[in-house]
Amino acid sequence: MSSTPSNGGEVHPIFTKDPQDWMGLVHKQVQVTTEDTRQHQGFVFTVDPVSESVVLLRSTQPNSNDFTGSSLTLLPGASIRNITVLSHSIDPRVKSQFDSLFRPAPSKALSEEDLDLRKLQLKQWLEKHRLPVTPSPDGQALIVAGALTVLPPFSEDSCLSTNEIILSRIRTLIRDMPCEGSLTS
Repeated sequence: MSSTPSNGGEVHPIFTKDPQDWMGLVHKQVQVTTEDTRQHQGFVFTVDPVSESVVLLRSTQPNSNDFTGSSLTLLPGASIRNITVLSHSIDPRVKSQFDSLFRPAPSKALSEEDLDLRKLQLKQWLEKHRLPVTPSPDGQALIVAGALTVLPPFSEDSCLSTNEIILSRIRTLIRDMPCEGSLTS
């Protein structure tokens, strides 16, 4: 395949630069110089090989690889003049933090008894608010008004529905549910 198009125009870089080169930057510490001569330093969170855009993650704490307080910077490919890799090695701690950055914190594992108790309390709470609640066919989840499913661990984050209004209202109800043990019929 020729790198010169038949119409005589310029070839898009996606056809000349290997996407693996871009992927090789992920998790590495780099310094990006932009067209306005500003320098941006951080760890590459992701890249877009088509637009050649780079997303940098920078810790708000100087000289730290702890990203609990961090900022993301999107650098559009058209504004990037140069990318310099500052560290070719990938710190396993950085990779681990990247992998969990946009995922919810793992919840503590609940025993089968605790799940059953929480499910019963939630069912009673929703019924107290005059909502019809039925168990799912497999008995593992609760179905509310035929429009929403609450999966274990029966929290506001474990609700599924295609109706955004119902989803929002049920999540609010679950959030406002009294603490365990204080719910009475």
